[in-house]
Amino acid sequence: METRQMGKRALSGLLAGTLLLAGCATTSPDKKGDEYGVFYEGKSEATYATAFPVGTPEEAYRNGDAAAQSGDYDRALFEYIRGLDLAEEPSADALFKIGNIHYSRENYRLADLAYRWVLEINPDHGPAGTGLGLILLQRRQYAEARTQLSSVVTGSDQTSWQAYNALGILADMDGEAKQAEQYYQQALSAFPRSPLILNNLGYSRYLAGNWLGAQAALQAALRANPSYELAWRNLGLVHARQKNYDDAVQAIGRTGAQAEAYNDVGFVSMMSGDYAKALSFFEEAMRLSPAYYVTASENAKNAKRLLSRNSARADP
Repeated sequence: METRQMGKRALSGLLAGTLLLAGCATTSPDKKGDEYGVFYEGKSEATYATAFPVGTPEEAYRNGDAAAQSGDYDRALFEYIRGLDLAEEPSADALFKIGNIHYSRENYRLADLAYRWVLEINPDHGPAGTGLGLILLQRRQYAEARTQLSSVVTGSDQTSWQAYNALGILADMDGEAKQAEQYYQQALSAFPRSPLILNNLGYSRYLAGNWLGAQAALQAALRANPSYELAWRNLGLVHARQKNYDDAVQAIGRTGAQAEAYNDVGFVSMMSGDYAKALSFFEEAMRLSPAYYVTASENAKNAKRLLSRNSARADP
């Protein structure tokens, strides 16, 4: 079994820090009756209704914000839904917050439903459009995600670094390195010290063979967040591509997986034609971890075969 250790991108959740910003279903439910209840998945609603009586939608929304701030997302959902039930018209703000809670819980079906409803109310709602685009990307609906995210960055007056970051990922997947670089730079103009964006920019440059540029971006990510494991892993792969193997093992080893580090660096060195060095790394991975023995031993067999073939070719 051959293990191809690739670098890693990071896809933002919409939405760290945005819960209080003002799958299958693709249309909003009927806006009359108790249809908002489809969004509730939590503790008994009767308990909340008895303990926290309200008289107006605004009071319920305020209660929802307070509950979200305290981390009680079941109650927050209940309060936002109760506010919607009391209101004459659906609130885009409340629906967006409901979508964010479900997105954070990886309940993408209900998040999709909420974001689409927000966009029915306000087609230029950039954060909801971004959330929907990220869900489409998670589902691997790449063409739809690209269309949705592109509409956000061109049609919304709300700057979305998340949308630019996701468009950069899509450009990388299409092998469009220059376009990806532009998107990541636009994301950085809105969020200059984001470790996530800098990691993705570094990985993009890694894919394009720009080792020095990749190293610079990944080191910037690690200055912003020294414990960012994705960036350490990708930096290790960049070092390995430059045949700085000791630095590579040390960087990947910062994630706490020494055997994996030796195996991954061995794989990169094998792909670079450094078969003897690769074999030594695979053997060290086997020595360090019985759990990694099968993977590393298979890679070692490949390295030995390639080393033998290369030696035979070199014989007069």
